[in-house]
Parts: sequence; C-alpha cells; structure tokens
Amino acid sequence: MAGRIGVLGAGGMGTAFAAHLARAGHDVVLIGRGSAHVRALATGPLWVKPPTGPPWSVAVPVAAHADDVAPGSLDVLLLLTKAYDLAGAARSAAHVLAPGGVAIPLQNGLGTDVPVAHVFGGGAALVGTTTVGAALAEPGRITVSVSTAAGDSLTSIGPMGHATAEAGRGTAVAAALTAAGLPTASTPAVAELIWGKLALAAMSPLSSVLRVTVATVWSSAAGRALVQRMFDEVVAVAAAEGVALDRDAAWAHATRTFAGTGEHYTSMCTDVRRGRPTELSSMGGAVRALGERHGVPVPAHAAVVDLLGLAGVR
Repeated sequence: MAGRIGVLGAGGMGTAFAAHLARAGHDVVLIGRGSAHVRALATGPLWVKPPTGPPWSVAVPVAAHADDVAPGSLDVLLLLTKAYDLAGAARSAAHVLAPGGVAIPLQNGLGTDVPVAHVFGGGAALVGTTTVGAALAEPGRITVSVSTAAGDSLTSIGPMGHATAEAGRGTAVAAALTAAGLPTASTPAVAELIWGKLALAAMSPLSSVLRVTVATVWSSAAGRALVQRMFDEVVAVAAAEGVALDRDAAWAHATRTFAGTGEHYTSMCTDVRRGRPTELSSMGGAVRALGERHGVPVPAHAAVVDLLGLAGVR
C-alpha cells in the first residue's frame, strides 16, 4: 500500500489526482493555499466533468494550507503546483513526510528534481511526468480531458539528477494511481520520459500563442506541421543533452495524445488567457536556451517564445 498520500496543489491537475485516489478509497488529502476551490471542497463534494457522459462526484479531504498537515503524517507527497511555484511550495511542506516517505513532483518542464531534492533530500525524492489533463472550471468543479476520462493517460515516476530515491520506492505509488484509473509506471528511465513529455508539450506554447484548444491546432494541417517541427527541435536538444529519444515512438505517442485530447486548453494556454504567470521558462524557454547553448537550431521555438514575449507572457 502507498500509505497516506498528500497532493500539494489544488488546481485542476492536483484536484484530478486527489479525486481519483479518493474515489478509489485511498487515504488522501488535497493541500491548497486557502482558495475558494479548497473552501468549497471543505463543505461539499467535488464534481468532475468528463467531455462526454455524466459528471461524477466524490468527497475529497482537504487542508487549506500545508501548515494544516501534521508533521510526518504523509507517506507520499505528489507535488502538482506550477513549476514557478514549486520551490516555495516544497518549502512550505517540508515537514509533512513520514520517515521513509517520498516526494514526487509531476510538473511539466525541466529542473523539477532540484528544488524537491533540496527540501526533502535526494534519497526521499523521485520525479515524474504525466499526460493527465484537467482544469479548474469553478470552485468545487473540474473538467478532465478525453484521454484522462477514458483511463488512457500515462504517468511515469523514477529517479533523475538530484532526485535519487530508488525507483522501487515509487512502485506502490504507481500501483495506487493505476488502480485509481490513472495508469502509472515506476521506471529508472524517467529522464527520457521527461524529455519525451517536453516534446509532447510543444503543443503548449503554440496553442498559447493562438489561444485555442488542442483540437483546434490539431485539426489544421499547418498546425500539425508546426507542432511536429517544435517536437523535432526538442528531440535534437535532448540528444545534445545526452538523452536519446526514440523519435518515432515518441511522435506516435504524441499524435495519439493530441488526437485524444479534444476541445481542451493546455494549462499554459489557460494561464495565458487568464493573464496568469506561465511555465514557459521551464518548457519552451528552456528548450530554446539549451538549443542555443549547444548550437542546435531551434527556429520554431525561438519564434513562438518571442511571440509570447511580445504579448507579455513569461
């Protein structure tokens, strides 16, 4: 058993993970920052709306803030804040892990291993990547993507860089998430998967420039071609970083994911549309910076990142 699981970050993604775990009967707590959404869940059920079919509801235990979680009371901490909030969020929850517990960030982008390992220690940290798609619709209600609702998302966790816990420590977590309808694998090859997800996330800055859904981009031949160019740039930069991706397999996975996402805004696009900070610097911005450092041409990333910059997106 995974034990008591905390999910730090009460946005759409964190809420989706907590909801699935709660529905499956796990001892879980969703940890927020005093938002209206957390307050709504403290007094009533969460409603989850899939793209098709009826919504479902579940009671999700919540903590308004990390300070409300007892020291040493969690065996697992899943961190699902935005990348730019990760370091501060991890520090706020430094007290929550029990001896032998594990902390696992599941953000998009590069470098998530560093702040988590710094707070909890490398031996208590793993890293991960996920294709779960969810968004906060209003307090007490979230929407999920087609693939998430169908149980076709993929989450992977393992050691990378500064996060040096044994991959086997994620086995129980993977089993709990899989049984809850969020297929998850524990793997020692998570670096390749994180770079593969970064390639998959090429859709995020492009859709953010256009401020449209994944389905809108993917339904256009020009949109698909530009996504593929950005995808290939990520593969080339990964190779320069010493991570060899199976380009054809990764692209096949990407096309299935894009085709199955439907009328869903990426989290970055949602942030842009609402005037909020984004994870651009740890995603497309990081690819551009590393490409320039290694002398790898990344013209599509440069253009898209510059367009977002002109629009005031950071």
